[in-house]
Amino acid sequence: MAERTRRIVTVAGVVVVVAAGAVIWATSASSSPGYRTAVAGPASVTATLDTTGTIEPVTSATLGFPASGQVASLPVAVGQQVTAGQTLAQLDTTSLASQVASAQSTLATAQAKLAADQAGQTTSASAGRVTPALYLTASSAPSDLKSQQDAVTSAQHQVDLDLTAAAAAVAAQQKACETIVDPDAKHQAQSQDDVDACTTAIQEAQDAQHTTGADEQKLADAESALSATLAKDASTQSTEPPAPPSGENPSGESSSGKSSSGESSSGKTSSGKSLPSKSSSGESSSGKSLAGGGKASAPASAEQLAADQASIDAADAQVAVAQQNLAAATLVSPIAGTVGEIGFTQGQPASSQQHIVVFGPGANQVTTAVSDLQAGRIRPGQQATVTPDGSGKPITGQVTSIGLLASTTSSGSPSYPVTISLPSGGELFPGATASVSIITSTANAAVTVPTSAVHLIGGNASVTTLSGGQTQTKRVTVGVVGASVTEIKSGLSAGDQVVLADLSQPLPTGNTTGARGLVGGAGGGGQRRG
Repeated sequence: MAERTRRIVTVAGVVVVVAAGAVIWATSASSSPGYRTAVAGPASVTATLDTTGTIEPVTSATLGFPASGQVASLPVAVGQQVTAGQTLAQLDTTSLASQVASAQSTLATAQAKLAADQAGQTTSASAGRVTPALYLTASSAPSDLKSQQDAVTSAQHQVDLDLTAAAAAVAAQQKACETIVDPDAKHQAQSQDDVDACTTAIQEAQDAQHTTGADEQKLADAESALSATLAKDASTQSTEPPAPPSGENPSGESSSGKSSSGESSSGKTSSGKSLPSKSSSGESSSGKSLAGGGKASAPASAEQLAADQASIDAADAQVAVAQQNLAAATLVSPIAGTVGEIGFTQGQPASSQQHIVVFGPGANQVTTAVSDLQAGRIRPGQQATVTPDGSGKPITGQVTSIGLLASTTSSGSPSYPVTISLPSGGELFPGATASVSIITSTANAAVTVPTSAVHLIGGNASVTTLSGGQTQTKRVTVGVVGASVTEIKSGLSAGDQVVLADLSQPLPTGNTTGARGLVGGAGGGGQRRG
């Protein structure tokens, strides 16, 4: 009886263990106890930009186009009632769309130039290795060369950001100190507040310039390190014995008729000028050295890489400006109210000095600011959720405008003002702070994975899959990035298992380094169906 009891207890224990194991497997959705995984599948993804703003009363709104153009549409009239977010006027966007396409083309050209110069340096550094030229890319460079290339481009990008911030700080200083330097300019008396504002602006401009100088020194150091590596590679190649070109006889003369003086018998014209087929040094007009066995011309310098990155940054800024101008070609009412004045006519040119005025007492709006990197994601008409501090009830609003003139934050970075209209009604306190969540993009994606499963290495995104107990890293193309799930456009199929965590590894700490994971839409949200 005791033996039978022990068997029953043993069987029951096995059942409990198996049941517990099943629960653990279902929780982790993994076929291996060493990994926590999830299954890729369809979901609705929402990317948001989360920030804070200030509630302000709106009594009137004066709207105008930032740039001149022909008015293509004017669907409102004086005295007409309009709603928040309603289109008031629109310019002809043909030329503006062309400017966006041209700016994007310039950016693509600049990016291709940088990639080609990086690949050229890689090819030069790899000349002594048996690697088909077809497979020589910037990513196949030696680790020290690749890291030094990245250091140069990263340092140049930071300097470009510093220069933009410094220019904005200087402009802010000039504006703040205008009445101090020239008190009669606006016929205003100087006050202590004016003096304090000017002093603060001067200090911020000096700090921005100091930061720029420090980062420029980092750029110079990065260029020096890369130049030293390129020079070392060139020196190593010059000391290696060249391989005799095909067709050259043992005496060193080419079977194609090269003379003992090193020049082709047909290498000179009757006028004494060299033919483009061969120079006296044995190099062709295309820069190929015969003695070097077809070695390419000198690779791009470190300074050239920095110049390439500067061109990319400038072109990127032009794309942002062109896109903002295109978005600003549509005037949208920030409030519900009555059209009180229209300063231009449909079919006629409109200047930046002409406006539409909408009166709407009782309405409210929220003003906030976004960085220069976030500004390109914001467009008039986007839906936003506003939650006043102390209130648990969100209010649905709409982005009505984004400013084209940047202001400088306390950290020296440029920021752009954004206005969000709110519906009339409700008790809102002017000056109160509110949480703002702007929906920047949505997608009903066929394949999504948890955002934490996506890793960024440089500009490439990847996930780790688990199949048959084996893991594999796959490069993927991401679409809309939400807080919880991310859209995968290519590289993964629905039903694939992706690794969220390796349970055998220690938990990450503040000092852990490695590949970066995605951050969901700058604090954005994502909702998974099913």
